[in-house]
Amino acid sequence: MRHSLTRLVFPINALPAAHLIKEGIEGVVRQPRLKLEATERYYRLVDADLIFYFSDIAIQAEALGAGVKYSPGGMPAVNVPAKTIRSPDDEFVERMKGNAFVMRQLSRSFPEKLRAALIYGPFTVAGQVVGEERLLRDLVKDPQGVEQLLRRCCRSACDYFELLLAAGANLLWVSDPLAALIPAQDFERFAGKYLRELFERYRDMPSILHVCGDTTPIIRDIAATGVSGISFDNCMNLLAVEDDVPPETTIIGNIDPVNIVAQADAAQITNSVIDLVSVMGVHDNFSLSTGCAVPPSAPPENVKVFVETGRRAFSDIFPHQKLLREMSRAVYEGREKLVQELIGEAVLAKIPRLTTIRSGLTRAIRKGSACYEVGRCHLPALLIKVDAFYRGLEKLEPDASQGSSDQLKPLVILGTVQDDVHDIGKNLVRIFLESHGFAVLDLGVNVPVKAFLDAFEQNPQALLGLSAFNTNSHFHLAQIIRSFRNKGYNPPFMVGGAAVNAEVARTVGADGFAKDAVRAVELAGRLAVSAAGRSEQA
Repeated sequence: MRHSLTRLVFPINALPAAHLIKEGIEGVVRQPRLKLEATERYYRLVDADLIFYFSDIAIQAEALGAGVKYSPGGMPAVNVPAKTIRSPDDEFVERMKGNAFVMRQLSRSFPEKLRAALIYGPFTVAGQVVGEERLLRDLVKDPQGVEQLLRRCCRSACDYFELLLAAGANLLWVSDPLAALIPAQDFERFAGKYLRELFERYRDMPSILHVCGDTTPIIRDIAATGVSGISFDNCMNLLAVEDDVPPETTIIGNIDPVNIVAQADAAQITNSVIDLVSVMGVHDNFSLSTGCAVPPSAPPENVKVFVETGRRAFSDIFPHQKLLREMSRAVYEGREKLVQELIGEAVLAKIPRLTTIRSGLTRAIRKGSACYEVGRCHLPALLIKVDAFYRGLEKLEPDASQGSSDQLKPLVILGTVQDDVHDIGKNLVRIFLESHGFAVLDLGVNVPVKAFLDAFEQNPQALLGLSAFNTNSHFHLAQIIRSFRNKGYNPPFMVGGAAVNAEVARTVGADGFAKDAVRAVELAGRLAVSAAGRSEQA
């Protein structure tokens, strides 16, 4: 039996709770009552849909005999592999009993919430028990020995889950980060069948599996374990892999827990969350989470912004979910007439213009760019999607009341340099930038230095994007950048094109090189952040 986990909003684990008691991590790890106090405070501040009890990766390996080091202010970590692997059965280590105590109290304090029993998958626990490098070598040298160890780790995981289940857990969460290192053809043998055993044993309970890293080659294998939802690492572009996930399985993810939730400001967190929900929230099987555990260093107030923004973003998109999903599919399939019909329906339904652009039109181009990057979509098909995108945009009448609010990111002045008339690469960059929220002033091809200077003087906060297809254009790249510097202008320059590489970019004085349109968007984002930082310091 599968369980719907749709439209949940939650961060993974509860590690920032350590901020909320004076004893910090050490107190949380060693004293169950302090862990309970910190966790309850955390979830009263961060009203997440799924709650955790603050866990660490070493606990199951410790129960099986590994030595664990407890560092002041740090998380417990295995420092000595198990000399003899013991079978704890019902004799759990004290910290497991402590987690069961915390779970029991959380079930009383938050009876309406989903409460995750967070356990680590057999392969990850095996790596903690005997050492990760040894385990990976033994996949080749002693696969039968590995399987024997995995069976013991699986039994121990079931015993631990039973303890937490009896204490009030109502969702099985399995993190198996090391499983990403198993060769894809061996995933079923060394991870999939043990995970399936866990999920089938508790098939009447919702379940979620998290495997760190790029899991693209094994997504279908992960789904075949019978898990209710798949939690994706923040390194993955969900648009590129969404079609690999069965509709009955929830896609969960995947805001960066470190660079965004832990380290960004409220505005950056808000923008990241809205951006992800705008493209993934059209699905019936999507929940918003972080791409991995939020680190203990994250301010709880940042986590609160993440959760509250996620709820608002879902609320904004949900009434229009079906229409936006159909529109995005029509753009992606290049069905221009249907796109225009659906735009008409969106206008009649009074869907906000920005929502229509983001979640209906732009979403399809971003999906196309994501698939293009991984080789699942090629240029001819991408151009057909772009045509449908522009037909829809033409049909969508401008909303004067919104002014320039549709443009969330800086202006990029774009052009192919003088003596070069190639435009297809430059046009793709423009389309990808626009679909990601940048305003673009496209100067066209064969653009002289003066035209770039004039455009910048009218838009002094802009980034500059220079395209060069032939080798003679190298001279013009350097000339343009030098002309700006001689006038005292210091905008960020990004360069690209068939005749350009990273070394050329360095030689001509550019701030970055993008080899294709996908990377141009990433580069523009980084340059925009850098430019904003320089402006604030100035």
